[in-house]
Amino acid sequence: MENNFKKINAICISCGNAQFDFFINKNNFDLYKCKNCRLIFVYPLPTDVHSTYSEDYFRGAKKGFGYVDYDKDKAPMVSAFNHFLDIIEKNSPKKGKLLDVGAASGFFLELAQKRGWDVSGVEISEFAASKARERGLNVATGTIKDVKANNGECFSVITMWDVIEHISNPIMAISKASELLEDGGIIAINTPDSGSLFAKVLGKKWHLIVPPEHLFLFDKKNMEDLLKKQGFEVLLTANIGKKFTLRYIFQVGANWLNLKLIKYMADFLNHNFLGGLPVSLNLRDNFFIIARKK
Repeated sequence: MENNFKKINAICISCGNAQFDFFINKNNFDLYKCKNCRLIFVYPLPTDVHSTYSEDYFRGAKKGFGYVDYDKDKAPMVSAFNHFLDIIEKNSPKKGKLLDVGAASGFFLELAQKRGWDVSGVEISEFAASKARERGLNVATGTIKDVKANNGECFSVITMWDVIEHISNPIMAISKASELLEDGGIIAINTPDSGSLFAKVLGKKWHLIVPPEHLFLFDKKNMEDLLKKQGFEVLLTANIGKKFTLRYIFQVGANWLNLKLIKYMADFLNHNFLGGLPVSLNLRDNFFIIARKK
Protein backbone atom coordinates (compact mmCIF):
# COMPACT_ATOMS: atom_id res chain seq x y z
CA MET A 1 0.00 0.00 0.00
CA GLU A 2 1.28 3.46 -0.91
CA ASN A 3 2.32 5.53 2.09
CA ASN A 4 0.76 8.96 1.50
CA PHE A 5 1.81 10.50 4.81
CA LYS A 6 4.81 12.81 5.12
CA LYS A 7 5.55 14.84 8.22
CA ILE A 8 6.14 18.48 7.36
CA ASN A 9 6.79 21.50 9.53
CA ALA A 10 3.68 23.47 8.64
CA ILE A 11 0.41 24.75 10.10
CA CYS A 12 -2.77 24.93 8.03
CA ILE A 13 -3.55 28.58 7.31
CA SER A 14 -7.29 27.91 7.45
CA CYS A 15 -7.87 25.66 10.47
CA GLY A 16 -4.53 25.58 12.33
CA ASN A 17 -4.16 21.82 11.96
CA ALA A 18 -0.65 20.33 11.70
CA GLN A 19 -1.45 16.96 10.09
CA PHE A 20 -1.38 16.56 6.33
CA ASP A 21 -1.56 13.88 3.66
CA PHE A 22 0.91 14.00 0.82
CA PHE A 23 -1.24 14.71 -2.24
CA ILE A 24 0.91 14.80 -5.38
CA ASN A 25 4.17 15.94 -6.88
CA LYS A 26 3.48 18.16 -9.88
CA ASN A 27 5.99 20.18 -11.91
CA ASN A 28 8.61 19.21 -9.30
CA PHE A 29 6.55 20.70 -6.46
CA ASP A 30 5.05 18.71 -3.57
CA LEU A 31 1.41 19.38 -2.68
CA TYR A 32 -0.25 18.38 0.59
CA LYS A 33 -3.84 18.21 1.80
CA CYS A 34 -4.91 19.20 5.32
CA LYS A 35 -6.41 16.17 7.09
CA ASN A 36 -8.94 18.42 8.81
CA CYS A 37 -10.22 21.12 6.41
CA ARG A 38 -8.96 19.62 3.10
CA LEU A 39 -6.97 22.70 2.04
CA ILE A 40 -4.46 21.76 -0.69
CA PHE A 41 -1.17 23.65 -0.77
CA VAL A 42 2.39 23.61 -2.10
CA TYR A 43 5.14 22.90 0.44
CA PRO A 44 7.75 24.18 0.57
CA LEU A 45 6.60 27.32 -1.17
CA PRO A 46 8.76 28.63 -4.04
CA THR A 47 11.17 31.36 -3.01
CA ASP A 48 10.66 33.38 -6.19
CA VAL A 49 7.08 33.85 -7.38
CA HIS A 50 7.80 37.01 -9.39
CA SER A 51 9.56 35.16 -12.20
CA THR A 52 6.40 33.12 -12.90
CA TYR A 53 4.61 36.27 -14.10
CA SER A 54 6.88 37.39 -16.88
CA GLU A 55 5.67 38.72 -20.22
CA ASP A 56 5.23 35.12 -21.40
CA TYR A 57 2.55 34.53 -18.74
CA PHE A 58 0.36 37.24 -20.26
CA ARG A 59 1.40 36.86 -23.88
CA GLY A 60 2.56 33.45 -25.02
CA ALA A 61 2.01 30.78 -22.33
CA LYS A 62 4.99 28.89 -23.74
CA LYS A 63 6.05 27.77 -20.25
CA GLY A 64 2.87 25.73 -19.83
CA PHE A 65 0.68 28.21 -17.97
CA GLY A 66 -0.76 31.68 -18.42
CA TYR A 67 -2.47 33.24 -21.44
CA VAL A 68 -1.89 33.28 -25.16
CA ASP A 69 -3.03 36.93 -25.13
CA TYR A 70 -4.40 38.13 -21.78
CA ASP A 71 -6.70 40.91 -23.00
CA LYS A 72 -8.13 38.88 -25.87
CA ASP A 73 -8.56 35.81 -23.67
CA LYS A 74 -10.31 37.90 -20.99
CA ALA A 75 -12.71 39.61 -23.43
CA PRO A 76 -15.42 36.92 -23.03
CA MET A 77 -15.33 37.58 -19.25
CA VAL A 78 -17.11 40.93 -19.58
CA SER A 79 -20.50 39.45 -18.66
CA ALA A 80 -19.05 37.60 -15.64
CA PHE A 81 -17.19 40.70 -14.40
CA ASN A 82 -20.35 42.78 -14.76
CA HIS A 83 -22.24 40.11 -12.83
CA PHE A 84 -19.62 40.34 -10.08
CA LEU A 85 -20.05 44.12 -10.04
CA ASP A 86 -23.84 43.79 -9.87
CA ILE A 87 -23.48 41.68 -6.71
CA ILE A 88 -20.87 44.01 -5.21
CA GLU A 89 -23.02 47.08 -5.84
CA LYS A 90 -26.00 45.45 -4.12
CA ASN A 91 -23.89 45.00 -1.01
CA SER A 92 -21.72 48.12 -1.07
CA PRO A 93 -23.35 51.32 0.19
CA LYS A 94 -21.59 53.56 -2.30
CA LYS A 95 -19.43 53.55 -5.42
CA GLY A 96 -16.28 54.64 -3.67
CA LYS A 97 -12.66 53.55 -3.98
CA LEU A 98 -12.09 50.08 -5.46
CA LEU A 99 -8.76 48.25 -5.35
CA ASP A 100 -8.17 45.29 -7.68
CA VAL A 101 -5.43 42.96 -6.44
CA GLY A 102 -3.72 41.15 -9.30
CA ALA A 103 -5.06 43.75 -11.71
CA ALA A 104 -2.97 42.50 -14.67
CA SER A 105 -3.35 44.92 -17.58
CA GLY A 106 -6.45 46.55 -16.10
CA PHE A 107 -9.22 44.76 -18.00
CA PHE A 108 -11.58 44.57 -15.00
CA LEU A 109 -10.64 48.02 -13.72
CA GLU A 110 -11.78 49.64 -16.97
CA LEU A 111 -15.20 48.01 -16.60
CA ALA A 112 -15.52 49.16 -12.98
CA GLN A 113 -14.38 52.68 -13.86
CA LYS A 114 -17.06 52.95 -16.54
CA ARG A 115 -19.64 52.09 -13.87
CA GLY A 116 -18.52 55.00 -11.69
CA TRP A 117 -15.98 53.45 -9.35
CA ASP A 118 -12.79 55.28 -8.32
CA VAL A 119 -10.40 52.51 -9.33
CA SER A 120 -6.80 51.54 -8.66
CA GLY A 121 -4.90 48.29 -8.74
CA VAL A 122 -1.75 46.44 -7.81
CA GLU A 123 -0.04 43.84 -9.99
CA ILE A 124 3.06 41.71 -9.33
CA SER A 125 4.08 41.67 -13.01
CA GLU A 126 5.88 44.81 -14.18
CA PHE A 127 4.98 43.91 -17.76
CA ALA A 128 1.23 43.70 -17.05
CA ALA A 129 1.19 46.71 -14.69
CA SER A 130 2.93 48.85 -17.31
CA LYS A 131 0.27 47.88 -19.86
CA ALA A 132 -2.41 48.99 -17.40
CA ARG A 133 -0.66 52.33 -16.90
CA GLU A 134 -0.51 52.79 -20.68
CA ARG A 135 -4.30 52.62 -20.59
CA GLY A 136 -4.34 55.49 -18.11
CA LEU A 137 -5.10 53.35 -15.08
CA ASN A 138 -3.58 53.74 -11.63
CA VAL A 139 -1.94 50.32 -11.27
CA ALA A 140 1.23 49.96 -9.18
CA THR A 141 3.76 47.18 -9.56
CA GLY A 142 3.85 45.06 -6.41
CA THR A 143 1.56 43.09 -4.12
CA ILE A 144 -1.20 44.05 -1.71
CA LYS A 145 1.49 44.20 1.00
CA ASP A 146 2.85 47.32 -0.73
CA VAL A 147 -0.49 49.19 -0.86
CA LYS A 148 -1.09 52.14 1.45
CA ALA A 149 -4.30 54.08 2.00
CA ASN A 150 -3.75 57.56 0.58
CA ASN A 151 -4.26 60.27 3.21
CA GLY A 152 -5.81 57.65 5.47
CA GLU A 153 -8.73 57.15 3.09
CA CYS A 154 -9.68 53.50 2.98
CA PHE A 155 -11.22 51.45 0.17
CA SER A 156 -14.89 50.59 -0.13
CA VAL A 157 -14.19 47.39 -2.10
CA ILE A 158 -11.19 45.13 -2.69
CA THR A 159 -11.39 42.50 -5.42
CA MET A 160 -9.22 39.43 -5.99
CA TRP A 161 -10.16 37.71 -9.24
CA ASP A 162 -8.40 34.37 -9.68
CA VAL A 163 -5.50 35.61 -7.56
CA ILE A 164 -5.70 34.31 -3.95
CA GLU A 165 -4.57 30.86 -5.13
CA HIS A 166 -1.39 32.47 -6.53
CA ILE A 167 -0.41 34.30 -3.32
CA SER A 168 2.26 32.70 -1.13
CA ASN A 169 0.75 34.17 2.06
CA PRO A 170 -3.08 34.31 1.81
CA ILE A 171 -3.45 35.19 5.51
CA MET A 172 -1.31 38.30 5.01
CA ALA A 173 -3.29 39.23 1.90
CA ILE A 174 -6.68 38.99 3.59
CA SER A 175 -5.43 40.66 6.78
CA LYS A 176 -3.98 43.51 4.71
CA ALA A 177 -7.27 43.79 2.82
CA SER A 178 -9.07 44.18 6.15
CA GLU A 179 -6.61 46.92 7.14
CA LEU A 180 -7.19 48.78 3.86
CA LEU A 181 -10.99 48.50 3.89
CA GLU A 182 -13.30 50.95 5.58
CA ASP A 183 -15.67 49.56 8.22
CA GLY A 184 -18.40 47.73 6.35
CA GLY A 185 -16.20 47.49 3.26
CA ILE A 186 -16.43 44.56 0.88
CA ILE A 187 -13.91 41.94 -0.21
CA ALA A 188 -14.79 39.88 -3.29
CA ILE A 189 -12.84 36.77 -4.31
CA ASN A 190 -13.06 34.30 -7.16
CA THR A 191 -10.91 31.16 -6.94
CA PRO A 192 -10.81 27.47 -7.98
CA ASP A 193 -13.02 25.16 -5.88
CA SER A 194 -11.14 22.05 -4.76
CA GLY A 195 -14.35 20.80 -3.13
CA SER A 196 -16.32 20.83 -6.37
CA LEU A 197 -17.65 17.61 -7.89
CA PHE A 198 -15.47 18.12 -10.98
CA ALA A 199 -12.31 18.49 -8.87
CA LYS A 200 -13.20 15.45 -6.77
CA VAL A 201 -13.89 13.27 -9.81
CA LEU A 202 -10.60 14.23 -11.46
CA GLY A 203 -8.65 14.07 -8.19
CA LYS A 204 -4.94 14.44 -8.80
CA LYS A 205 -5.59 14.99 -12.52
CA TRP A 206 -7.62 18.17 -11.94
CA HIS A 207 -6.41 20.71 -14.50
CA LEU A 208 -6.20 23.52 -11.93
CA ILE A 209 -3.40 21.81 -10.02
CA VAL A 210 -0.66 23.87 -11.64
CA PRO A 211 2.23 24.81 -9.34
CA PRO A 212 4.06 27.17 -9.14
CA GLU A 213 1.15 29.18 -10.56
CA HIS A 214 -1.42 27.88 -8.05
CA LEU A 215 0.00 27.56 -4.54
CA PHE A 216 -3.21 27.13 -2.50
CA LEU A 217 -6.44 25.42 -3.57
CA PHE A 218 -9.43 26.22 -1.38
CA ASP A 219 -12.97 24.94 -1.08
CA LYS A 220 -15.89 27.10 0.02
CA LYS A 221 -15.72 26.05 3.67
CA ASN A 222 -12.02 26.61 4.35
CA MET A 223 -12.13 29.95 2.49
CA GLU A 224 -15.11 31.07 4.58
CA ASP A 225 -13.26 30.05 7.74
CA LEU A 226 -10.15 31.96 6.68
CA LEU A 227 -12.18 35.12 6.05
CA LYS A 228 -14.05 34.85 9.34
CA LYS A 229 -10.79 34.54 11.26
CA GLN A 230 -9.67 37.83 9.72
CA GLY A 231 -12.81 39.64 10.88
CA PHE A 232 -15.07 39.29 7.85
CA GLU A 233 -18.73 38.34 7.69
CA VAL A 234 -19.44 36.12 4.67
CA LEU A 235 -22.43 37.41 2.70
CA LEU A 236 -22.53 35.12 -0.31
CA THR A 237 -20.77 32.07 -1.74
CA ALA A 238 -21.76 30.85 -5.19
CA ASN A 239 -20.62 29.22 -8.40
CA ILE A 240 -20.72 31.64 -11.30
CA GLY A 241 -20.16 30.55 -14.89
CA LYS A 242 -17.52 32.10 -17.11
CA LYS A 243 -16.80 32.47 -20.78
CA PHE A 244 -13.44 31.67 -22.35
CA THR A 245 -11.98 31.98 -25.81
CA LEU A 246 -11.74 28.75 -27.76
CA ARG A 247 -8.01 29.44 -28.01
CA TYR A 248 -7.64 29.57 -24.23
CA ILE A 249 -9.66 26.38 -23.68
CA PHE A 250 -7.48 24.39 -26.07
CA GLN A 251 -4.30 25.91 -24.62
CA VAL A 252 -5.30 24.75 -21.13
CA GLY A 253 -6.30 21.36 -22.54
CA ALA A 254 -2.97 20.97 -24.31
CA ASN A 255 -1.02 21.73 -21.13
CA TRP A 256 -3.29 19.47 -19.08
CA LEU A 257 -3.62 16.38 -21.26
CA ASN A 258 -0.39 16.60 -23.28
CA LEU A 259 -2.05 15.07 -26.36
CA LYS A 260 -0.68 15.79 -29.84
CA LEU A 261 -4.10 16.43 -31.40
CA ILE A 262 -5.06 19.00 -28.75
CA LYS A 263 -1.65 20.64 -29.03
CA TYR A 264 -2.13 20.86 -32.80
CA MET A 265 -5.58 22.41 -32.36
CA ALA A 266 -4.23 24.87 -29.76
CA ASP A 267 -1.50 25.98 -32.15
CA PHE A 268 -3.99 26.26 -35.02
CA LEU A 269 -6.41 28.37 -32.96
CA ASN A 270 -3.57 30.60 -31.74
CA HIS A 271 -3.14 31.76 -35.33
CA ASN A 272 -6.76 31.69 -36.49
CA PHE A 273 -9.69 34.04 -35.91
CA LEU A 274 -11.73 31.08 -34.66
CA GLY A 275 -9.52 31.05 -31.56
CA GLY A 276 -11.17 34.24 -30.36
CA LEU A 277 -14.69 32.79 -30.34
CA PRO A 278 -16.26 32.96 -26.84
CA VAL A 279 -17.49 29.74 -25.28
CA SER A 280 -19.61 29.47 -22.11
CA LEU A 281 -18.09 26.92 -19.77
CA ASN A 282 -19.23 26.25 -16.23
CA LEU A 283 -17.57 23.19 -14.72
CA ARG A 284 -18.64 24.55 -11.33
CA ASP A 285 -15.05 24.21 -10.13
CA ASN A 286 -14.64 27.94 -9.39
CA PHE A 287 -16.48 29.83 -6.68
CA PHE A 288 -17.24 33.47 -5.94
CA ILE A 289 -17.30 34.70 -2.36
CA ILE A 290 -18.17 38.12 -1.01
CA ALA A 291 -17.64 39.22 2.60
CA ARG A 292 -18.01 42.38 4.65
CA LYS A 293 -15.50 43.78 7.13
CA LYS A 294 -17.18 43.90 10.51
